[in-house]
Amino acid sequence: MSFFVTPFEVSARTFPEPVKCRFVHIFPGIATRHSDTIDCVFRMNGRPVMVAIPCRTLNELREREHKYLSDQQLAEIAGLHLRRVVENAYDPTQAELLLGETELRALALELGYI
Repeated sequence: MSFFVTPFEVSARTFPEPVKCRFVHIFPGIATRHSDTIDCVFRMNGRPVMVAIPCRTLNELREREHKYLSDQQLAEIAGLHLRRVVENAYDPTQAELLLGETELRALALELGYI
């Protein structure tokens, strides 16, 4: 499923050279980690990075605004979030990235999904 998000490179002052990021897959974290999230997994210079999107946030978006985000859109939002996190000099390989409601809305709006 790596066609969901085109591989990209990000430059940041915390890394000596540009970081190569590649989308791997998207799956519900409910089954694997018991976490009520949709997990988007990327490889950053070969190391796994997970962007977790809470299902509660997606439900609120559906109920309040009647907006439904597809897997493709969620993967692109997660990729943009990962890019921004790395650009801001944070190493996401140390922990899972949780995408909050405010950030999800802002990124979805920026990409034209809501």
